[in-house]
Amino acid sequence: MNTLASNAFSTLEISDIKNKLVTDGWLLVRGKNCDLNDFSELMHSLCSSLTFDPARQFSSKETQKVDAGKVAVGLHIENGNTPLPPDVVAFYSQKSAIKGSQTTVCDGAALWSGFPKHLKDLFNQLITVTRTLPAHLWKRYVATALDMNEALVEEVHLKIFLKQVPNQAGQLNEAGDLRYQLTINPVLSENLSLKAAFANALLGPSFNYQKPSYTFADGNNVPEEVITEIAELAEKFTQEVQWQDNDIVIIDNKRVMHGRREIIGDLSERKLFIGMGNI
Repeated sequence: MNTLASNAFSTLEISDIKNKLVTDGWLLVRGKNCDLNDFSELMHSLCSSLTFDPARQFSSKETQKVDAGKVAVGLHIENGNTPLPPDVVAFYSQKSAIKGSQTTVCDGAALWSGFPKHLKDLFNQLITVTRTLPAHLWKRYVATALDMNEALVEEVHLKIFLKQVPNQAGQLNEAGDLRYQLTINPVLSENLSLKAAFANALLGPSFNYQKPSYTFADGNNVPEEVITEIAELAEKFTQEVQWQDNDIVIIDNKRVMHGRREIIGDLSERKLFIGMGNI
């Protein structure tokens, strides 16, 4: 496990964090008695801009509360089904569960290197994500992207947003919900290490969203048995973080996927916060 203990987020420590993200893809900061404000300041120090998930509750201007139920959460990169996933995702454990709820981390670069030939051949191509977003979610996302008041968002603003980033399309239904499509590369190399990494959300959750479908360029769905095969293989490259109070985990979001084991016990036993941004 990649652990960094410190008494303060000094300039040197920030530099060390960035170096570890390049070499290892993620790290655990333990032994610092930080609070939510310290975590927010850390995100500002690491990132030139912060990003947010419109479906999550804000805990501060920089961070949001993690709430994904109690069931296990599959490996994924944060906002992996959006056009602009953040470079870095970090978690702060204000209160850690006594049992279960370990965060899982899987180096997508190591996983991609370990793929058998048939999986590499299969995912050496773009895939398309399709799902329906309710009006309040797509409007909140567009408002954030265009830096405008959510109450003023209309279809014209959606069209502007869709044109800003390539490989995405959408159509509104009569209820105002958005059928959204995004074409992505399941293997990313624009991470901090510049290593090719299987880094996406195919194995991940849909707690706050409709479960998406994934299709290849020929229109065929990614088979469930293939997703199961990848999930089983990924376990060989997965590490667990057994949280302690005030721990912070920082992840290169375009290289290392993360998830969570099942929460055992009362949800109130666990208070975890997330921050995201671009370096």
